[in-house]
Amino acid sequence: MQENRTETIRPWTFDARSAAVYGLVTAAWYSVPDLVERRSTRALLKTVCGVSGIALLLRTVEGRQALEGVRRLRDTVREPGRDDDARVGGPASVAGAAAPGEGDSGEVPDNALHGLTPVEITPAGRTAVATGAVVVLGVTTALAVVGEKVAYRWGERLRARGVRAPHARVGLVLGAAAGILGGLAPASDADEQDSGID
Repeated sequence: MQENRTETIRPWTFDARSAAVYGLVTAAWYSVPDLVERRSTRALLKTVCGVSGIALLLRTVEGRQALEGVRRLRDTVREPGRDDDARVGGPASVAGAAAPGEGDSGEVPDNALHGLTPVEITPAGRTAVATGAVVVLGVTTALAVVGEKVAYRWGERLRARGVRAPHARVGLVLGAAAGILGGLAPASDADEQDSGID
């Protein structure tokens, strides 16, 4: 008789360090208008907040995963060039070439994936990827600008009503939301193994 097994699936985890970074940086970012009124000084302080936030995020689990993804993408783009060089008799193929029937010791090569066909990215594909990245960056920037204006006007309306530290209050609300959303991350393989998922 087949036994039914109930497995606990954890598609998401919560990274407290990432949540703290997102929350604190967001709160500080939107609280700047309460500290200085000069626009150029506000821009400088927000730049410091942004750079500090990125530096801190790179030390979190999410940051390390992002860096690893960039490295894999870079290796994927470079790999077809090396493979083509080997096929046309480049230095890699000349150095490792052997006459038919010679040097076949039956040993397994160091690269177990050498015999697999790599995924080749054509120039048109690279152009499409670059175009998509530019579009995503543009849309993200536009949304950030709109959100910045909405948050600033919200704080100014609170100031007009006589509320103390209005932009800091806006920053606390948005920082709490950013902390919750920023702390959520897809469960890694290690997390799934710890939870007993096969």
